[in-house]
Amino acid sequence: MTPCISSLHIYPVKSLAGIDLSRSVLTAEGLMHDRRWVITDDNGEFMTQRSCARMATLVPAIDAHHLVLKAPDRRHLFLALTPPDVAPSRVRIFGNECQGLDEGDEAARWLSDFFERPVRLKRVPRDNQRRVSPECLGEHVAHTGFADGYPLLVASTSSLAALNARLEARSLAAIPMSRFRPNIVIEGAPAFAEHGSTTLAGENLSLWLCQPCKRCRITTINQCSGDIAVPGEPLKTLTTMDHVADTGAFFGENAVVMQGDGQLLYTGMPIRMG
Repeated sequence: MTPCISSLHIYPVKSLAGIDLSRSVLTAEGLMHDRRWVITDDNGEFMTQRSCARMATLVPAIDAHHLVLKAPDRRHLFLALTPPDVAPSRVRIFGNECQGLDEGDEAARWLSDFFERPVRLKRVPRDNQRRVSPECLGEHVAHTGFADGYPLLVASTSSLAALNARLEARSLAAIPMSRFRPNIVIEGAPAFAEHGSTTLAGENLSLWLCQPCKRCRITTINQCSGDIAVPGEPLKTLTTMDHVADTGAFFGENAVVMQGDGQLLYTGMPIRMG
């Protein structure tokens, strides 16, 4: 079977639910609209499912003019896709400082009511300067929005099947790909081939698969309900697998764009790994 893109996913607001797509435009900073907003406290410190699993239950949508957030009680928040005309303010992600544009008091009140604590919503500024760590990329310069560290995460259906086989052998339930919050999911490649490859390529497309993704507590959270059915899983099982040389729980490969800014990606698109 020729490897191809199986599915595409974006997460417009960091740590909220994702959107499944059949096609998406690639930008130099990842898939269009992916992780372009972040929820912070009053000091600019970002919020994450690691400390607030309820974030998974806020569902985003994007239409021609708006980002829409839907709460479980069906309340909606509408935000214009046009950036607000405000000065950038502080955002901190894992101790690293960057800049964001505050979306205003109405969005802050709506989200603060939901989380029962004061929060702000900020978006990536037009002149985003947040760099992927030079320690990982050397002389190559790449930028990302509010993703943890890289603009793209690539995962494989066969790798998930291998993990689920190991889970089921331990009398644990299989888990869906949504636990790993990937952007690009491929099928037709051997399990964990993404970790032995350095590029994912297609017509006018080249991604550098630059580092295995070390996983965190978010993988234990049901991305529909925000519940944790089996504490510690699949992290415990991943640590018993040897698909990555380093010690830890790894799944998926972090990637940066080498070629393809403006390229349309779509499900079924043939790709090559090498």
